[in-house]
Amino acid sequence: MGVGRLTLAVQYVAVCAGLAGAPVAHAAGTFDGDWNVTLTCPKTADGTSGYRYQFPAEIQQNVLHGEHGEREAGGWLSLDGKLEPDGSATLVAQGLNASSPYAMGHANTQAPYSYEVSAQFDATSGSGSRTTARKCDFVFVKE
Repeated sequence: MGVGRLTLAVQYVAVCAGLAGAPVAHAAGTFDGDWNVTLTCPKTADGTSGYRYQFPAEIQQNVLHGEHGEREAGGWLSLDGKLEPDGSATLVAQGLNASSPYAMGHANTQAPYSYEVSAQFDATSGSGSRTTARKCDFVFVKE
């Protein structure tokens, strides 16, 4: 190995060794911040009543978490998921039914449920839709 290549190899090893001891910086995600969420589920043909929830959500390192209502109570909803760099996301909504007129099939109050939401975000807003069963739409607005 020539002196030039040896010097380059030694510099490379030194840089790598220096990086190994450096703390990892967590850069803020593109969508990070506080968001307002509006969930609208219109009345269905089978007579299930419509409803609208508004609740806060937070995105940290492109991971969304929001909650509506009180955990363990009827009407509680949690919304979670990771946003991709292009703003697309598959979110998971899970919760406990509110009173039976608002629940699909008029399920009992506090019966657990879960569904996916297909969403798309940009720097200040987003929208999404429930992917199965009942039609529900989500609107996201960054504060």
